Order: sequence, then C-alpha cells, then structure tokens
Amino acid sequence: MSDLPTIQYSSSDDTTIARQVTWAANAGITGFISSWWGAGDKTDSNFAKLLAYSATLESSTGYHFASAIYIENNAHALLSTTNMINALQYVIAHYVNDPHYFHWHDKPVIFFTAPLIGNGRTLSTWAFIRSQVDPQNQMIWSAEGTDSSVLSVFDGLHLFSAGYWGILNGDMAAVDQGLRSKIDAYNSAHHTQKIWAAGVLPGYDDTRVPGRTGTYVVPRKNGATYRTSWMAALASNPDWITITTFNEWFEGAMIEPSVHYGNLYLDLTAQYAKLWHG
Repeated sequence: MSDLPTIQYSSSDDTTIARQVTWAANAGITGFISSWWGAGDKTDSNFAKLLAYSATLESSTGYHFASAIYIENNAHALLSTTNMINALQYVIAHYVNDPHYFHWHDKPVIFFTAPLIGNGRTLSTWAFIRSQVDPQNQMIWSAEGTDSSVLSVFDGLHLFSAGYWGILNGDMAAVDQGLRSKIDAYNSAHHTQKIWAAGVLPGYDDTRVPGRTGTYVVPRKNGATYRTSWMAALASNPDWITITTFNEWFEGAMIEPSVHYGNLYLDLTAQYAKLWHG
C-alpha cells in the first residue's frame, strides 16, 4: 500500500466501525456507501454493524449518519441474473427500511458499480432485474460511470473514478460541468429528475496491487488534488457529492487518517463539507 492507517485494524471489529463512523461524522460526512458482495459475506455483516452503530451515534450526539449499499456487480455471488434479483430482494428485506439507511426524498438509494462492464449484463437485463425487485420505482438506483444511456433504467450517475482524468489534464471543473450538463440535457429531453453525484478524490495509487494491470497514479500533492476535486464538484451544482474513498487503502484513495498525512484529509473534508452544506 502507498500509505498505512495510523491505527491498523480489522474492518469487522465493532471498535473500528465506531471509530470510523465517528471520524466521518465529525468531518461532516453524512454516510458511507459500503461495498457489498452478497448475503452472508463479511461485507454484509459489517453493514449491519454500521447501521447499528449509526443508531448509537444519533442517540448520543443527534447526528444522523445514513449509509447505503454499493452493489459489486462482478462479485461471484451476484453474477447470474437470478442471484442479482435474490440479492437485491435480500437488501430490500433486511436494510432499506432501517432509519439509518440512506434515503433521498423518502426513497432508499442503492449504488451499483459500472452496470454494463465486466458481467455481460445489458440494459434490457437490468430493466428486467428492476421489474422484479422494484417495479414501481420506489427506490433510487445510482449507476457508476459516465454513460447517460443507463438512465433509461437507473436514476442517476456517480463516479467512483471521481473523473480523475480531469485532475490529470488540469480541467476537472470542465469534466464535472460536462457531466452535469449531460444529465440536465437528459432530464430536459425526458422530463425526468435524474441525479448527478459529483465525485471527489484525494489521489490514487494502485500500482502496488499484486497482479493488477492498467494501474495508474493520481498524485496527492499534499492536499491540492483533493481541494481541486472538491471545488470542481461544488461548482457543478451536484445533487450529491461522493468521496472516493474513506478507506480504500489498496488503491491509495483513502482520506482516513494515515501515517504519512495524519488527519489532513479529514480536516479538508470538514472544510469543504461546510461549504457544501451551507
């Protein structure tokens, strides 16, 4: 890894989850989008713990921390259409009615990794899946990526990539504004209210991941990259802002306190969250 956490931990430990939620809440973050690999996986049991601790936090501080599931489309347990339908029905049955599950305009939100990449699923497949689990569109489904064609099935776009090419090319604001304009154009043409979620990232470095090809680095520049990313996101008038990431250490995209940077990125997050929330 490109850096290490100031406190090394297991993500399944209750004390770890409590500490991470507290840190995030103190920095103005309003919830986690939690990678989810299927029912019975450790990411599943950890998400249940996350919701439980969020209730504890609210009862003690009044802070409402509401998190969502991030469906990992290429997870082995989710590859078939039937398995995906069953998994989403499980999420609906177990989580979305929890008061600390993320809702937007009273609708629960589910995030999906790039829906058309790597798993052979087409938009018609996704339309079928949605017809089986959410036929009345009572939920909000946010798709990762820049392809607005998915908006015929999904309710918005978010960027796990945070549009990093904009940072590398020095035109981050133009990238975010271009995607805002793309969604505005779709909404105008289709009389919809699809959601633009601007992504921000502190930097990225997955060059140490064993066996991975196509690795790349987005230099952190001691916080300057994160500032640029935030300002571009804010200027695009987003519905949401997503942070890539709180603690993805293997890909070097974390804002969690680290040996090298200390609390720098949580401190910066608190500054920009105040700008965002007004």
